[in-house]
Amino acid sequence: MVPSSSNGMLFCQGCVAEMGEDVQKAIRYIGKQDKIVFVHFRNIRGIPQGDDYWFQEVFLDEGQVDMVESMESYRDIGYQGAIMMDHTPGIPHERAGWSSRAWSNGYLKALIKAVYR
Repeated sequence: MVPSSSNGMLFCQGCVAEMGEDVQKAIRYIGKQDKIVFVHFRNIRGIPQGDDYWFQEVFLDEGQVDMVESMESYRDIGYQGAIMMDHTPGIPHERAGWSSRAWSNGYLKALIKAVYR
C-alpha cells in the first residue's frame, strides 16, 4: 500500500481466509499501519490447494476462522470503525434470507459487546 494518510482499505476477512492467509496476522499487520477503515466480518470453509480452489461461505460460528480471536485482534489494534456481517448462507425454503441475516447481526453484536467491554 502506498504510504499516505489518504489510503485505507475495506478489510474482508473472508477474502483473506480464501487466500489461505492467517486472518488474525493480517488484521494485526494492516491494523498496525492504521489502514483498516471498514470490516466485512465473514467466515468460510476451504482454502486454495495448488490448482484446486474451493470454499464455502458459512455462518459466522461454523467456519475455519476463529471469530472471537478475530474480534480480539480488532480490539487489540484499537480499531473503532464499522464492522458488518458480509455474505451469509440462506436457510432452505426461506424467502429473502432475513432470518440468517438477523442471526448473523445478533451474533456480531454480541461478539462486539463481549470483546470490546
